[in-house]
Amino acid sequence: MKNYSSTIFALFMVALFSCNNSSNNIASKKSIVATSAIIFSDTAITKLLNKQVCMINNRFMNSDQIAVPIENKTYYGCCEGCVKALNEDSTTHYTTDPLSGEQVDKAIAFIIGKPGSKEDVLYFKTETNAREYFAKTFQPVKGSKSIQ
Repeated sequence: MKNYSSTIFALFMVALFSCNNSSNNIASKKSIVATSAIIFSDTAITKLLNKQVCMINNRFMNSDQIAVPIENKTYYGCCEGCVKALNEDSTTHYTTDPLSGEQVDKAIAFIIGKPGSKEDVLYFKTETNAREYFAKTFQPVKGSKSIQ
């Protein structure tokens, strides 16, 4: 009974400290943690590098993430939990383009920083969709910058 209780406790602790969708993730030793000091502009699109976005938490992490190659595409996760989710659940590979409502594959999406946020991202099917969405939702696009 004592071993059973210890096992349950250990599983509970793993679940408690594993990566999830909240912004208060506790980083594991293999996590690549966000240290973003920028706030995404609400006057220009901030195009992000796919490899600096955790595609499970949908957050800009400001550093290269763990690459997860799947079917000739590369997805990125910030920790082993996210890598596992990307490998085991193909629904995590997709999201909805906020302009068109179409399904978009995160590995090939045009990703921008959500204006006014430090880490939230938006995925678009095309750059044109991103620009049109930005122009309708925020201020007119005066330019574009890229995090590199």
